[in-house]
Amino acid sequence: MKKIILIWIGTLISSGVAAQQCSIDGFTSAEMRLTSYQRSQSATSFNISCDSGYSILFNSQNLITPNGVSFVSNGPYKLRTRLNLTGTNENLWGVQLNQGAAQRQKYIISVRLEDNPLNGVPAGTYRDRISVEISF
Repeated sequence: MKKIILIWIGTLISSGVAAQQCSIDGFTSAEMRLTSYQRSQSATSFNISCDSGYSILFNSQNLITPNGVSFVSNGPYKLRTRLNLTGTNENLWGVQLNQGAAQRQKYIISVRLEDNPLNGVPAGTYRDRISVEISF
């Protein structure tokens, strides 16, 4: 039986002042799928345009450390993953990152399966949920 590993991407945009404008577009995919072998990878990207500075928070439902160690799970069974960010100065998860105004800033979220899913882990769908919160 084939193992399916899904990571869902969600976004939340909030506005503090009506005069400021930010937009998000260009999502390449709303979900990332890893194949059932160690070191498999998947990624998605999106763009943000803001006429003023903003903060962005990348988070994972199963986040373990701020440097992107997380896991996908199927009930009690877990497989370790490594999350990575491109488009920020730091690869920090669960931490508000302040960004300057940008006409178009591209962000890339990638994930790599660290554990070997063939070593005593039952087949099934393993999940994590990634969220992106933008405050301006």
